[in-house]
Amino acid sequence: MNALHKQIFDMLMESQYWTPAQMLAFHRHQLAHLLRHARQYVPFYSTRLDSVFRKDGEIDWDRWQEIPITKRHHLVEERESMLATKLPPNHGGVWEEFSSGSSGSPVTTRHNLLEGWVSAAVLHRTQRWHNLDWSRTFVSWSGDDGLISNWPDGIELESWAPSWLEPNHRGRSYKVNRATSQENVIEYVLRKNAPYLASRPKLLQSLAFATERLKTPLRVDVVSTFGTGITEDERDDIRRILGAKVLSLYSSGEGCKIAATCESGHHYHVNPELNYLEILDDKGQPCAMGQPGRVIITPIYNTAQPLIRYEQGDIAVRGPACSCGKQLPVLQEISGRVIHLFRFPDGQIIAPSLPNKEFVDNFGAKTWQLVQTGPLEVDLRYVTTDPGFVPNKAYALEAIRRRLRPDLQVNFVALAETPLTAAGKFILYKSELANRD
Repeated sequence: MNALHKQIFDMLMESQYWTPAQMLAFHRHQLAHLLRHARQYVPFYSTRLDSVFRKDGEIDWDRWQEIPITKRHHLVEERESMLATKLPPNHGGVWEEFSSGSSGSPVTTRHNLLEGWVSAAVLHRTQRWHNLDWSRTFVSWSGDDGLISNWPDGIELESWAPSWLEPNHRGRSYKVNRATSQENVIEYVLRKNAPYLASRPKLLQSLAFATERLKTPLRVDVVSTFGTGITEDERDDIRRILGAKVLSLYSSGEGCKIAATCESGHHYHVNPELNYLEILDDKGQPCAMGQPGRVIITPIYNTAQPLIRYEQGDIAVRGPACSCGKQLPVLQEISGRVIHLFRFPDGQIIAPSLPNKEFVDNFGAKTWQLVQTGPLEVDLRYVTTDPGFVPNKAYALEAIRRRLRPDLQVNFVALAETPLTAAGKFILYKSELANRD
C-alpha cells in the first residue's frame, strides 16, 4: 500500500498543473465509471440517472444538470438503498464516517479504501504546498472519543507523515479530545514540543485568546484548521497571538478533503481529483465568478455509497485563476451552511452574508452569530466578557438591514461564551425556523 500511496501522490503533484481540458477529460472518464457503477449496483440510483444515459448506453454530458440533487435527508431516509451491493475490483474494504450534524441531522456515510488513499495523498500534497516538515510533531485537538484521548495523556496516533517515508523521517502524531480545556491544550502542546496544531477555526481562535489572557509562551509554526472555512479575524488572531501560519482545510465526512488554502494567499484550491465540485444558484444554474452559491459535490472514488450531485450544505464563491501556477479551481470564500439559508414570507431565500472583518471592527465584538428566529426577525448574538463593552448597535442594525432586508426586526442578545454546536463547530449564520429542502 505504501507504493500505491506514493504513486497517487506523484500523480497529484502532476495533475495540479493539468490544463482545464485535461481535467475535464479526467472527470468524464472517472465519472462515467461512477455513474455506470451506481446505476447497476446502487438501488437509489437505478432510475435516478436515466436522464444522462443515451439509448446506446453512452453518457450525454450536456444533460449532467438534469441529475436530481441528492440532499442530506436522503442519507438518513434512503440509507440502505444508497449503499452499493458490490464494489469495483481494487477499491478495497469499506469504513464509515460520522458527520456530527452541524449542517443538519447527523449522518453516517460509507467510504471505500481507494477513496481513503486518494484523500490522504491530497492532504499530503497540501502539506507539501505549505512546506510542513513531516519529521516533526503534530497535535490534534479534536474528537468525541472520551477517555482514550483525554488529557494529560492524550493518545499517540499513527504518524501523520506519508506512509512511504522511512520510519526515522516520520514525525509523531498526538491527539487530545475536544473536551480538553484551553489551559490543558496549551500545556499539552508545550509538553510535546509540537510546532503543528490542528483543530476547528473557532476553537483555535479561543485558544489564542486564552494564551494571551494567561500570558503563556505558546508559539506554533502552523495551525491546520478543518471543517468549514476560516474567517479573517480568526486567522489574524491566530497569527498575531500564536505566531502561526494558517493552513485551512475545507472538508466534510461526506466529501473528505474538498479544498485547501494555497500557500500564496488566503483563497482555496479545490481538489478536483477527489471531488467534482459545482457552485449553483437557487435555480440550479452555475454561478458566475464572485457570485455566492450552493456547493454541490460528487466524490469521484466513493463507490461504496455514491453521492452524485450531493448538496454539501455550504455557500462558496468561485474565484479567478491563482498566480501560484497551479491550475486547480479556486474558491475565494467559503461562507456558510445551506441549512441556514434565511427564508422570508414573500418567498425570498437568501444566503446571509455580512462583511466579516468590517463588521467585527465596527460592531466591536469578535464573536457574533446572526440567527433567524421569526419570519422577519433575527437575533444578533454576540459574546462579551467585558462588563464595560458597548457594541455599536446602530452600525449593526444598518448593516444587517442593508445587506439582508430593510424590514427586518433585529434583537441584540449578549452571550457569556461562544455558541458552539455539540461537535465543537461554530455556525455564523443560523436559522431556527423549521424547514427542510
